[in-house]
Amino acid sequence: MTGVHQSGRHVIVSNRGHESLTIFRVKQCCGSKGKAMRGTLAQVGFFHTRGETPRHFQFDHSGQFLIVANQDSDTIAVFSFCLTSGKIKYTGNEYHIPSPNFICCCPMVDRYSDDDDNQAYEKVGYTVPAVEDNVSSTVPSSVVIDPTKKNSLDFQSELELARKEIGELKKQLSQLSRET
Repeated sequence: MTGVHQSGRHVIVSNRGHESLTIFRVKQCCGSKGKAMRGTLAQVGFFHTRGETPRHFQFDHSGQFLIVANQDSDTIAVFSFCLTSGKIKYTGNEYHIPSPNFICCCPMVDRYSDDDDNQAYEKVGYTVPAVEDNVSSTVPSSVVIDPTKKNSLDFQSELELARKEIGELKKQLSQLSRET
């Protein structure tokens, strides 16, 4: 499998026989004397996936964590991702899931909390702030969802937000394709 970080600055490739990920940095310069051309790849390194047969991987919504599905070892491993260097570091978070073969990351907001921070996230359309430098690289071990608190109006509003987000992503893709 091959994936691209949402910044467009890194390409990740899973190596199933080697049980690893290879990360490449995408060159951003224009290719003057001795420098690589823009868009060429430079290898950052190989990183073990902490399991067997890395079938799929996905960055979380913030781009700060890489989640890897190791199909034959029945595990999902979480790595922190350094955007500057392109290196990943195992967070110590591993989950036992029977034969995981796909990762889907969805931002979570507790709409029923009185917490002011959660309300701020809702107003900006589910964006997640950058993690401060000295914050531990951990991911919550569980999320509890109470389906009895949802109603059809919540689903309608979520659907409308999703449609708006898709429209915005289409605009961004269109702009990117015109730039290249």
